[in-house]
Amino acid sequence: MEPLSSRTWIQHQAALPSCNQRNGHFLSDPDTAFSVKKLVDLNESAASLSPELENSTDNLQDSGHERAESEHETQVGNEDEIREALAQRCRQLQEDVEVLVVHMEKQEKTHARERKKAEDEHRALLLKNSALERELSGLRVERDALFKQNARVVAQRTDDERQANDEGEAHDEVLRALAQQQQQKEALQVAVTSATQARAETRNALDKAQMHCRRLEEELSSAHAQVLHLQNERDSLKAALDATITGAAGFEARQLQAQDEVIASLRADLVQMDFELKTLSVDKDTLEEQVEKLQLRLATSERDGDYEVVSLTNNSDKIAKQKGQKKRTTIRPVRSNRETTGRRGSDLFNNLMELPNTVTEPQECANATIWLSPAASYFFRPLTAKIIDGVAFANELHRQQA
Repeated sequence: MEPLSSRTWIQHQAALPSCNQRNGHFLSDPDTAFSVKKLVDLNESAASLSPELENSTDNLQDSGHERAESEHETQVGNEDEIREALAQRCRQLQEDVEVLVVHMEKQEKTHARERKKAEDEHRALLLKNSALERELSGLRVERDALFKQNARVVAQRTDDERQANDEGEAHDEVLRALAQQQQQKEALQVAVTSATQARAETRNALDKAQMHCRRLEEELSSAHAQVLHLQNERDSLKAALDATITGAAGFEARQLQAQDEVIASLRADLVQMDFELKTLSVDKDTLEEQVEKLQLRLATSERDGDYEVVSLTNNSDKIAKQKGQKKRTTIRPVRSNRETTGRRGSDLFNNLMELPNTVTEPQECANATIWLSPAASYFFRPLTAKIIDGVAFANELHRQQA
């Protein structure tokens, strides 16, 4: 029974269609491809079990010595047929496996292309989504702008309504003003009638005034003659006044000249004192340097000469510099002539090195205390105050002379 069952199984496997014949039915289905893979595995397991089947057949031959030789020969023939059928089926399965491998490679390539296409579509969708988001943000901005514009339109409409109300009120006021103007017109008509009456009365009064004007013209002619007489008297008085003014002007000119001389002398004295102060400061510096030298010599003479005394104030450098300097010349003020500086408005500060001295005061000014021994506060006062004092002194002097 067992050889017959194996034989029927081999015939059934041989009767099955090949993989090339079934490609049109199930190659496109993934479940079918999976079942084909399972079938290939089963065929491989059957091929591996074929030696066991041969061993079992040999055992049956050894145990069945009671069977006839005919059965043994038929069994050997059946085994040959089974081997040939299994070899044919194995070759067929190998061809099917190769076809399936090629098909799977093609399917993987198609899957890769589809995956790449899906990724491209995904990127395109992402770009489109970002564009739509930007468009949505723009629409939101436009919506906000429209809301703001709507608010402005509403505010403008309220302003227009308010303006229309104001215009209506203004129109009512204009109507009231027209009514008042009509009343004023009627009042003016009444006033015109009264004015015509007053004009007639005024004409009568004008006639009377003309008669009075004629009398006034006669009086005016007599007054004109009196005015001519008064003008002649005024001319004579004016001539006398001009004579007196000329004398006063000469006196004022002399007074101004004296004041200018006093101011010039004050300026010259100021410059002279400034230069004397500078000269004294230079002499003071020289004396201080000499005192320092003497102190240094005294300090060196008191010592036994074991060491040299050096001042911490760096006087040695100053002494070395002073040795290389030339002897200073003291600038003393000189007196210039009166013709160069006695003019009014002359510049006293053109030649500062000459130190012009324009002190040409009279005997009264020479005896004044301000020129001989001025106070210490006088030199620290501003120049304007000094000039004012000088002018006041000159006025007082001229007053005493007068």
